Amino acid sequence: MQIFERCNYADRMNFAALADRRHDLPRPGLEIDTSFRKTWSRLAGHLVDVGLSKRIGKLAMKHKTADRINRRNFVGTSVAAGAMIAMSEPLVAQTTGKKTFTILHTNDLHSNLVGVAPVTDYTPLTLNDDNTRGGFARLANKIGERKAATERLGPVLVLDAGDFSMGTAFAAATRETGAELRLLAVLGCDATTFGNHDFNLGPDGTAAAIGAAVNAGQVPVILATNTDFSAPAQTLAELQQLGAQGRIRSYLVIERGGIRFGILGVLGREAAAYSVSAAPVTFTDPVEAARATVAMLRNTEKVDVVIALSHGGVHRNPDGTYTDGPDVLLAADVPGIDVVVGGHSHTVLTSPIMANGRTPVVQAGHNCRYLGELTVTIDGDVLNRPGFAGDLQPD
Repeated sequence: MQIFERCNYADRMNFAALADRRHDLPRPGLEIDTSFRKTWSRLAGHLVDVGLSKRIGKLAMKHKTADRINRRNFVGTSVAAGAMIAMSEPLVAQTTGKKTFTILHTNDLHSNLVGVAPVTDYTPLTLNDDNTRGGFARLANKIGERKAATERLGPVLVLDAGDFSMGTAFAAATRETGAELRLLAVLGCDATTFGNHDFNLGPDGTAAAIGAAVNAGQVPVILATNTDFSAPAQTLAELQQLGAQGRIRSYLVIERGGIRFGILGVLGREAAAYSVSAAPVTFTDPVEAARATVAMLRNTEKVDVVIALSHGGVHRNPDGTYTDGPDVLLAADVPGIDVVVGGHSHTVLTSPIMANGRTPVVQAGHNCRYLGELTVTIDGDVLNRPGFAGDLQPD
């Protein structure tokens, strides 16, 4: 049984951590250091607890009989507590007719640019002697580490499901700095989407933050499939300009490692209802918007895989399990979606919710505490999903 080592990279009290080469963290404006790609390990999928200062658990995964489902051969799972999955058979590397890819995902980062811990426990200048969690420095290290471990299997995407801003004092300066988006870009994030809190400062404030990141040369693509900012209002002028520049899009196509990915981003109905500061921005029905976009991606863009970034959330059942919620309903109602990377409910999903038994819905907590990972193998037009049983055990 393999267990993830503790996070060996302490946060700093400022952004200097992101430029500290002694800890293999990226310099501002650069992608994750390519030296991370020189070492490899076998991995199926997991959810990494970012910044824990001790080992916290093991998770054994038991292979079950595969469920045969139409369209794709799908192998993937996501687990919690900083552990690795042990599978009966390792995932195959990229081969003819069978291709593997990995999604590293975050959500609801909420301007947690530095780690969080009780003040008396916070020792930012030394390593592994406090309980500080999260922060972009730790997240940068973990993304680089997991990229190195999975890139031999196939292409890796880094995706975020929204609410990247609001939640700490750093958010007060987001209009001037665009810090959250700039740091997501430094992490190598391929795309993010809007969460309800990303409009807390009004549409002009949202546009100012994006514009600040654009002016600094660092911003991931923002996917806004069901966000309508076309109204003739002065407060929407900058958002409209950013849309015209392609900084905000309804979908994104990425061709990487021989796989053509189509990615969309929607804000759920409940989340949209909380976006009271977004007006005159409006939000169309996420399911209808996703259906139309999936049809475009499948029929016109000819993508192999469709991924939805959905800031809708999942609902907790009385027994503590998760089987329902807007992100699950999106996957169930739009069968052309292959993976849903969710957010909004701040849920640590220890394994994917399989919507209608075929589409994985994943989510990685909040506040930079977790990095989600989902590894998928596609094989022709048939989807076989092996079942898994997980058991969290103390170290």
